[in-house]
Parts: sequence; structure tokens; C-alpha cells
Amino acid sequence: MTLALALSAVPLLAHHSFNTFFDISRTVQIEGVVKSFKLVSPHSEMIVEVTDASGKVVDWRITARTGAVAARQAGWKTEEFVGKKVKVEGNPTRREGGTAMAAGVVTFPDGKVVCLGGCPGGPPIQ
Repeated sequence: MTLALALSAVPLLAHHSFNTFFDISRTVQIEGVVKSFKLVSPHSEMIVEVTDASGKVVDWRITARTGAVAARQAGWKTEEFVGKKVKVEGNPTRREGGTAMAAGVVTFPDGKVVCLGGCPGGPPIQ
């Protein structure tokens, strides 16, 4: 019985909190073109090509909520993202100089705004 209880807790330890990898006390904003977007579990992922201050194109990895939640909330198909210019606001990676963030708000040039994570006025992504 004790062994069964101990083993049943293992999956709980495997799941991580976003604040382990992302600094939820800070917010950054990037602008670029969506290179890819995958609606997958456990977290959807968008790659955004951003031109840095030196003119170098850098890929930013944007992590969102689960694929199912993102798809339902946004009503999007992955092909609708690719090639689109976006502004993304979210919590940056804790790794110094890293090019990754936990998504908050994604804004398109036509003004469409979608919340994919911890959004202004709400709790941070966890």
C-alpha cells in the first residue's frame, strides 16, 4: 500500500511550474514574424524570428498554454500563424541572454489580440 501511494505521486513531481523556467516578475515584448506554431501538449510552441539591435535574425521560442486550450481560445489553425508579423508580450526565460518566453499577449497588425498565458489584469502564467 505504501509503495502504491509513493508511486502514484511520481507523475505530480514530473509536471513543472512555469516560474521554474520563466521570470514571472518581469515582462518583455518582442516583434517579429512567426516561423512556426505547434498546437501540442503539454504546451503549444511558437517560434518568432526577431531582428535584434545588430540586425541579426534570432529565433525566439514562445511557450503557451496547452494546445487544446490555445486552440479553443484562439480558434486558430497553425497555418494561420506562419508568416504573420506579431508582437508578443510575456515572461522571459530565467536564462541570462536567453531568447525564450512564456506567452502572455499576442497582437497582430490588424489589432487582433489573443491571450495565450498570463495576461495583464490576470494572474501570471503558472
